[in-house]
Amino acid sequence: MALFQNLSVTPYRTIASYPFASAVPPLAELPPPSSNHPFAMWLLAVLVLLAVTLVVLKPAASRRLQSLNRRLRLSDDLYLVPLLKSFFNHYVVQSLITKRFSLWYEFESIVDHAPGSIALQFVRPIGSFRESGDAAFSVERLTYRELYNCILRMSFILKHEMGVEKGTRVSLIYMNKPLFVIIWFALWNIGAVPAFINYNLTKNPLLHCIKIVNSQILLIDDDCRENYESTRNEISREIPNLKTFIIEEKSTMTHLTNPSSKKFRQLDKIRDAGVQYWDPALLIYTSGTTGLPKSAVNSWRKVFMATHLFPRVMHIDRNSNIYTAMPIYHGTASILGVLPALFSGGTISIGLKFSVSSYWTQVKLANANSIQYVGEVCRYLVDSNETFNEREMYGKLKLAFGNGLRPDIWMKLKERFGIPAIGEFYASSEAPFATSCYEYDGHGVGAIRNNGWLVDKFLSLQYTLVKMDPNDDTTIYRNARGFCEEPGVNEKGEMLMRVLNPSNIKATFPGYVNDDHATYSKVVRDVFRKGDAYIRSDDLMRKDEFGCIYFVDRMGDTYRWKSENVSTTEVENELLHGVPHLKNCVVVGCRVPNHEGRAGYLLAQTVDDNRDIKDVQTREKLLQEISTTSQSRLPPYARPLFVTFHVISLNDSHKISKKVFRDPILPRGKEGNIDVYFWDPHSGKYMLLTEEKLNDIANGKIRV
Repeated sequence: MALFQNLSVTPYRTIASYPFASAVPPLAELPPPSSNHPFAMWLLAVLVLLAVTLVVLKPAASRRLQSLNRRLRLSDDLYLVPLLKSFFNHYVVQSLITKRFSLWYEFESIVDHAPGSIALQFVRPIGSFRESGDAAFSVERLTYRELYNCILRMSFILKHEMGVEKGTRVSLIYMNKPLFVIIWFALWNIGAVPAFINYNLTKNPLLHCIKIVNSQILLIDDDCRENYESTRNEISREIPNLKTFIIEEKSTMTHLTNPSSKKFRQLDKIRDAGVQYWDPALLIYTSGTTGLPKSAVNSWRKVFMATHLFPRVMHIDRNSNIYTAMPIYHGTASILGVLPALFSGGTISIGLKFSVSSYWTQVKLANANSIQYVGEVCRYLVDSNETFNEREMYGKLKLAFGNGLRPDIWMKLKERFGIPAIGEFYASSEAPFATSCYEYDGHGVGAIRNNGWLVDKFLSLQYTLVKMDPNDDTTIYRNARGFCEEPGVNEKGEMLMRVLNPSNIKATFPGYVNDDHATYSKVVRDVFRKGDAYIRSDDLMRKDEFGCIYFVDRMGDTYRWKSENVSTTEVENELLHGVPHLKNCVVVGCRVPNHEGRAGYLLAQTVDDNRDIKDVQTREKLLQEISTTSQSRLPPYARPLFVTFHVISLNDSHKISKKVFRDPILPRGKEGNIDVYFWDPHSGKYMLLTEEKLNDIANGKIRV
């Protein structure tokens, strides 16, 4: 059987160089301390000495000093001191001398130092878990040397049989499999740029994701063929020069593990030529507030942080074996899962998909000692029935890390499964940084940041919170002098990320591919002083009296459901296009009892201004059209869970003000007088929502 099927009929097309302006060297970017963040070097030296003193103190030492350490967490700061060496290597040696920004060389070094260590495991489903239990899975393992050789052999195929060259942009539609990681690193070897596409996408969103990055080659997992085939005609028509390959997994892996298969390693001078630290290492898509997914540039500097700073903060090392069933096309699993594990010399264990019933079985079979989560996963696990494998794994995990863990689930997760530490982080596909909270003693439960005092002061140079307009929490407040102000203790504010060199925004914030408008629309200037610049996060936070930061909510026209960011505009556009009887519609996020995030809530207006829905048959037909369109045109997480009918008025600018529709109340609205319909998975259609049905949803009897 052939390794892959070439579905292309048109020749290869050369990609244009990436449109980034030149930038000053990284060290020249470092700004002087701003007036709102005094940070004297002598104070740092004193605090480091104090931290050292506190660490070496015997138990009989002063209780006052011990209390100070507990409050300021200076010993935690001291733990991060070795990171200074990594930053020196990056900013001085790598950025100014060697000019080797690719992580490929560090990966090769790890392979040389630990060739026989297990790098990657895949818990492959081979049968029915309900019928076979543990025997429903097999565990496939690759050592670092085996993984490296597979990457070189895949590089040969990509280079000599598919036409991948340095700078080629290659889109991947792949499920969680070893071949995903192998192709990814093979592209890094060649010097190409991988773009990770959500394999749930079809039709216009899929077509858009391929077009927006000027992709020249599309690689498809044979298990993802169906979604591609549903959009194949549109892709062929809109991107006639795209080379497309569907890769047959079994025969390809047999070829890659065959010692006689040919290898290819790119010449260093070719791989490094013209590469800057702000150039894209990965392209990962994020839902925007203005419609279709945007392709966010994840630069070499950002992935460097993920492979050096993040593992240290999360106590990930060569002994870590991290199990993740989160999709690798997301930055959570790829940048903050796969990379920290492999570049620490540890093991990344991959599950195909998340499953509540078999979760602990897969963790046990992988012999993992750390797990990666998103908040909704933790709720499912805490609410599930106890299993034998769960009891067997109790106390064997040292860490659970991820993002979106609710405070009310946090301690339940630790206590039920015997997990001593939670590592919560806040990040986004496009953001140039992440915050982190490593909680092991109750300090910072529910936070996205709980660093020690010293690190807190340093990181405050990189990001800050600013007050919002009291009458509009999407608008930043400015005082009489025109500058922003930091919010008070437990007062919500938007998180802003500092631009190191305001004259070259893209050096700090590469932003979105081929979308300068979206990139620069996130930039706000003259924040605390004339000439400075910050990047908006579009997220509201609050800071407590200890300096811990907590996520409050998303701003604008996106909401988060099933661990995915959903663009309300995209959902509205698809429904208006697919349901001809709709005149207007608004989609907002709706809180669902006992569920993480917000579910889609659709307010629909018919061409007859909802007079026609008084007829039962007409209303049911329209609800069925909405259901059919949602199922065919939207990924599962973006489909409206709730629908109601509402006459939608326009403002003076002939726009719909979504603010008045936010935070809908279930089951019958704020006044208790409207009919709301929910999508019932059992009947496969929208049904009237009652108090009883809402309770069933809240209690998990109806899974949504």
